[in-house]
Amino acid sequence: MKHSATSTIHRLLGSNNLLVIVADGYNAAAADKPGHFLANMALTLAKELSSYAVVNAKYKREIMDLTDVGAILTRPKVKDAFLMPIKKFKDEIENNGLPPLLLLFQCLAGTDQGEAMAVFGYGQGERASAATPHRPTIPASLLAKIRIAIEDQHLRTELAPVNSPYCGREPQHLNQLFKQKIYCADWYAPEVRSILISIRPDLVSQQETAESIGRMLAPAFAQFSMAMSLVRNIDINNIDVTTSDDLQYIFRLPGDQRYTDLLRESYIEELAGSIDRNGLLHPLVLLKKDDGRYKILCGFRRFQALKRINRSSVEAKVYQEADFSPEDFFNISLAENTKRRNLNPIEIGNFLESASISLGLSNAELAERFGGTLGIGKPGQNVSHSTIHKYRKVNQIRLRGESPEMISDVINEKLQFSIAAEVLAPIKSSADRDALYLHVIKPLAPTRPQLGQLLAQLEQLAPQLDEAIALNKVQAALAKALTSPQPAASLLKLLRQEASAPENGHPGVFKTQVDSVRTRFFGKQANKKDFNILPSSSARRDEVIVHFRIRKGETLDTLKRLCHALEQSDPFSWTKQADDS
Repeated sequence: MKHSATSTIHRLLGSNNLLVIVADGYNAAAADKPGHFLANMALTLAKELSSYAVVNAKYKREIMDLTDVGAILTRPKVKDAFLMPIKKFKDEIENNGLPPLLLLFQCLAGTDQGEAMAVFGYGQGERASAATPHRPTIPASLLAKIRIAIEDQHLRTELAPVNSPYCGREPQHLNQLFKQKIYCADWYAPEVRSILISIRPDLVSQQETAESIGRMLAPAFAQFSMAMSLVRNIDINNIDVTTSDDLQYIFRLPGDQRYTDLLRESYIEELAGSIDRNGLLHPLVLLKKDDGRYKILCGFRRFQALKRINRSSVEAKVYQEADFSPEDFFNISLAENTKRRNLNPIEIGNFLESASISLGLSNAELAERFGGTLGIGKPGQNVSHSTIHKYRKVNQIRLRGESPEMISDVINEKLQFSIAAEVLAPIKSSADRDALYLHVIKPLAPTRPQLGQLLAQLEQLAPQLDEAIALNKVQAALAKALTSPQPAASLLKLLRQEASAPENGHPGVFKTQVDSVRTRFFGKQANKKDFNILPSSSARRDEVIVHFRIRKGETLDTLKRLCHALEQSDPFSWTKQADDS
């Protein structure tokens, strides 16, 4: 028979006081008995009730009887996988001020089938009898009410005979887990109520039928469930922060060793100390996932601080993912995250990227829906789609793992976001971007106009920025500029001087020839404004820059002189002579 429920120990988190338990949910047929879908029935019931559940569909009863607590305790691995979650769920229910009610399900043996669809055992026996001791795990009056509720769903019930194996009165039986001190003294909790429910095999022999029975039982048990409040205590280990889906609404950046100070360690330490001294003032906001575990909607940094001080539980508001739309959750998270401390530019980009992917929104739509709440753009004006693009563009550099120091400095407000977004982000090569930032922008702090002029000068020196900056003459100019009171202006001047000088270091040869041509064709009184030639740059020897002046009424004459001068004296031959000299 096919395994329908995955062959594992299923653990579902709930939002009320009910805990569904199945010790023998392995459904494959054996030689001496048919298979069953009890696990499917129990999981369906738990999901319908939004209850806690621990369902064993991994270990065969022939290998280990998980109703025998004594046997389980000899197997630490099984204890950790099966018994410990039961205790943790019980503790979580109690920590939220509710009395736990455990529903233990098993199958009747094939030879014990009768008219009853469900047989109930509550540790009953005979008072003062050593042979069949009476160890009740639930008040008889409550049991009677549960039976009536189930029979209202057209399922016939009966009480297990005192001498049958369906009573659950043996001290080592799972039904007695919180009633006996013999096996688990530190688990003794007489206020916990539990009941053993044995289901007729034919009701769970087919998957569809078994799941139908689970849905029929749900309204009966729902009458005895007590819902937790919106704010409740949660086991911190049940909160997931590993996958991208877990971090869907997290815009505070998770830890990343590529970026220095990314977590603002001092802030986390300060927050952890405050929580340790004063308690958690604002609960986390969690979403319960389809698998029953939680992901964080708001409070990621508080979660980090709580983990740092080894808190085992956390107070949190818990919502179901079906309670609101994803856009509602983005708005809730954004409102919560900006209430106490603004998002930094990278976190804003992270929010926009996640919202765009999850909601399928364009930059214009992101601007319309979230621009005002984010507080970006110019005051009094609507946020433009180009502004949204800039934040996403810089964040995408982080997502690709590029330019870590640049990203870190944006986060820690050591680099203006406008320069990162408008100057650095458009540079496609991370090597060029890093070279410009680390060697020019960060140490020299140029103004925006100076930066534009420096880029123009560097682009003339080599095809790639990192190659240009690595040139010996540029490195020498950088070192010299750093000693100046105005390093950016100094570097710009040095680069311009370098560009105007021939590469061989003898500007006199070129200048003499230019002066000679000026005198010959424009007269002895002419100066550099009337006619001059400069090399374009040392990297571009195939072009020169020609300056000349035209006076009113002398346009045609001046142009004739210019053409004649350039025809008679080739300026490129001068640069060649200068190189050879």
